[in-house]
Parts: sequence; C-alpha cells; structure tokens
Amino acid sequence: MVPKRELSLKDEPQEMTSRHTISHADLLYAGDVFHPGYSYRTGPTDGRRGLEMAHVFVKDYGAVATLQAEGLIDSATSTELPNTETVTYTPATDGTSPLDDANNAATATIVINGANVLVYDLVTPRNITGTVTHSTTTVAMTVLVSGYDEYFEPMSELLTYAATATSVAVAGQKAFRYVASMAITSASDAEANTLDLGFGDAIGLPVRCDKKAFALVFVDGNIDASTKVVADTTTATTETNDVRGTWDSSSAPDGTKEYVVWVFVEDHSTKALTFGVTQA
Repeated sequence: MVPKRELSLKDEPQEMTSRHTISHADLLYAGDVFHPGYSYRTGPTDGRRGLEMAHVFVKDYGAVATLQAEGLIDSATSTELPNTETVTYTPATDGTSPLDDANNAATATIVINGANVLVYDLVTPRNITGTVTHSTTTVAMTVLVSGYDEYFEPMSELLTYAATATSVAVAGQKAFRYVASMAITSASDAEANTLDLGFGDAIGLPVRCDKKAFALVFVDGNIDASTKVVADTTTATTETNDVRGTWDSSSAPDGTKEYVVWVFVEDHSTKALTFGVTQA
C-alpha cells in the first residue's frame, strides 16, 4: 500500500526568496525607446516610452510518468459494476478490487476548506481515460469522475460509454491533478461489462491558452510537435473541455523524458482570463 501524503493550498515549497508584485496594470512597458508611430497609438498608452513587455509563463513538468490505462480502476466487472444503479469508488478502498492495479496512482490527503480529502494524486495534471469491453455488445453506462485541478479547484467530468461494440474507449478532455471519486451509473444491467479506468497523455496547461501558437512544448530541450487543445472559455460543465487547455506530446511520456512548456499569457487582469473559467 502506498503511504498517504497530505497536501494543501500552501503546499508550495517555502524557499527563502522574497516576492513582490511590481504592478497591477494590464500592460507593462520597459525601456526608454520612443517611436511616434508606436508610442502615439490611440488609447491610454499615448506618448508612453518603452516597449510593451510580453508575459510568458514557463512550466517545468520534469519527467512525466507513463500513461496507465488501469491506473484508477482495474478490470471492474460483475457486481463491481452497476445493475440499474450507481456504484461509486473512492481511494478509501485503495488496494482492494477493482482498485488494486500494481500501477495505481498513489493516494494522498489534501486539505480543502479546512477538511481532509483523500484522493488519488496523478502528480502531473492529465486526462482520464477508460475502456469498456463486453463479450458481445457493451451495455451503456457513464462514469462521473470528480476531483480537483492543480490549484485545488473542484472539477468533474462525465465519460459516456455507448452500447455499440465489444469494446468502447473514451478519452477525457479535462486535466485532473487529484481524483476523489468515480461514480459508475447504468440504466440497465451492466455487470457483464468490464471497465478499466486510468490516465492518459493529454497534459494540462498551467495557465489559460487561447491560441495554439501561444504554447510551446519542449522535450529534453528540443521543440516538440505536440497536439494542443486551447482553453474552453464557455461556462464549464461536466462535458466541456479543459478550462486552460492541454498538450499531448508527439513523444509520449515514459518517466524519463523531461518536458517544459512556455505559454504566452494574453491577459492577466482576472482569474478567468489567466487561469480559466471556474471549473465544474
């Protein structure tokens, strides 16, 4: 059994480094340069010296662990799945079937609003994936994954499995850092299904990214041709995409390759514009 860890909103390393907010302005300028064609633009910056400073946020992910298709639920079947009901799994029963895969995510205790919450810690914010199989045709069911993002904001995503084939795979779009519960629901008897649930290679961006060109991914120091999904700016629901956006490297994480992402922050005036709309 993996030992539990306790994390909270104050879990960041407390290094002996002073910090100071230099300005609350939307735009910052640096330098003594003056060019009439640039400095006398219409708006509140008329006559201002300097060049507008770009805001680039750099995130060092380090070595990201390999995806684990069974990293949350391993081969749940029979009475472990619903029969016209909802069956919910939490880390409280970690180590017992179907939460007993050798590569299960580690459990941790985080503090939310003063209360301890037991979760699976994915370490790197990433998407949830799952596969349902059946000897003939899968029985339709859903899995509601609930947890928290890397900033301890509560979030949920509904994964829907249709009755269409002997195997149905679903890849979530939201990047979870912590998973607190997985609620499986079926309107009919789904006990002949088999469910695997884990985490994939779509990694969450640390700040809101509105254009693919605003994010640059490096793998072991080299620019990577990753697949990027921009932030979903609509009101978040259990079926919308990630509020900040995700990237999926062309060179899949294997626990050794080092990943760094640069994101241009277009607007840092509000939480929604910097860190995405409120999670749901």
